[in-house]
Amino acid sequence: MGKKRIIIKGKTFELTIPEATILEAVSSVAERVKVDYAGRNPLFLVVLNGAFAFAADLLRLVDYPCGISFVKLASYDGLASTGRVREQLAVDATVEGRDVVIVEDIVERGYTMDYLIRRVKEYRPASVEICALSFKPEKLAVEGLRVKYVGMTLPEAFIVGYGLDYDQEGRNLRDIYSLV
Repeated sequence: MGKKRIIIKGKTFELTIPEATILEAVSSVAERVKVDYAGRNPLFLVVLNGAFAFAADLLRLVDYPCGISFVKLASYDGLASTGRVREQLAVDATVEGRDVVIVEDIVERGYTMDYLIRRVKEYRPASVEICALSFKPEKLAVEGLRVKYVGMTLPEAFIVGYGLDYDQEGRNLRDIYSLV
């Protein structure tokens, strides 16, 4: 019998990464973040909408004082990146002097992270790092962009589930599915 498949808006997706594997990756990232920021009260800057599931699971594993704030950026239209980043919920001065960990669902080309890092740096944080559930290094288009914390490195595929969406659907799925 083949892998589990679902249909979202007429497109077929196949189970690629089960929830247990995702949660193992989250736990591994959380352990690294906990060690690196112990005693420092970092600010986790969560990128909405996609990173909400990852952030919730990740931050429940961080067992010391930290701040949590949210930004909302958009660069996708359906299946494709527009290459333009729109800020819908802005970065604010709460990042000044803080160690900032940007929590993102997926880094592909890197345009969104490059934009966000530049915006965060306008407020003079102590440091800024990227923590992504998933990363597609072969698609990275922003030279020099560093993703310090990566849960999973993924091959080229359009994915949904665990916060990732196709045209605003599929974020609620516990597993990750790839477009067939």
